Amino acid sequence: MLLQNILISRLLLGGSAFTARNGGRQSSRLIHHQNKMAMNAASSDEDSGNYKLAQDPSELFDIYPAPPTKAHFNAIIGPDWGDDFFPAPQPTGKVKKRSQVHKDGDWHRSMHLWIYQSDLANDNVRVLLQRRSPYKDTHPNMLDVSCAGHVNAGDDILETTMREMEEELGGNGNIKGRYSLEDVNNSRMFTVTSAIEGETEKHGKYICREYQDVFILKWKADAPMESHDFAPMAKEEVSGFDIIDGQELILKLRKGDEELVPRSGQYIDALAKVFGC
Repeated sequence: MLLQNILISRLLLGGSAFTARNGGRQSSRLIHHQNKMAMNAASSDEDSGNYKLAQDPSELFDIYPAPPTKAHFNAIIGPDWGDDFFPAPQPTGKVKKRSQVHKDGDWHRSMHLWIYQSDLANDNVRVLLQRRSPYKDTHPNMLDVSCAGHVNAGDDILETTMREMEEELGGNGNIKGRYSLEDVNNSRMFTVTSAIEGETEKHGKYICREYQDVFILKWKADAPMESHDFAPMAKEEVSGFDIIDGQELILKLRKGDEELVPRSGQYIDALAKVFGC
């Protein structure tokens, strides 16, 4: 689409390495309307069950080829990548379990959905963030994109996005029927590579290398978007929500705020262009 081509033409391809963080200090400037779900971790048995609900280590992912060069790590995919990658990467035909993929550093596919609302009075936008569950195997407790999920082996990216949106945001029924598959398809902006290494106390070291299909969707409502508009179906996956203004989000991402899941420079630049920040 035109917007995607504009973004690609203005962004230089190039990679940078990230080391993930487990969490960080609470930001005083975030517009906190947190919808925290109480999580009882009184026993190791319950903890074990929560970790299993937060992610299934046995779920299967399609494996994708690595980007053409390391300079293409943490970069937006463009036409110069060739037909094997643009407009969408092609799987190798190999399938592996989630636990193996994050251990071996295989390239796999995920979706990111950003939900925003225009703030005309302040010439800005308001953006929904989710706080990741403490039971996640990557980036626990950190603030992240509104909705995200892996694409399971053989699954369609648009159907995955619709499903994840309802599972992570629509536990209160507020998402169901609000957006069509066409709405989601039209909100698809770009695909970016992400290569991050990290470690969590529960899961140990991980190497997460993804092709991330990024969608940016405007919130369909006249009333101001609030965190209590959203709820996950499973509290083990998402522990709360925050609303932040777009300009502040971009600034924090550029500074590498330790409370936010890190994003590459090209990813941040693309978000800034779409949000007008």
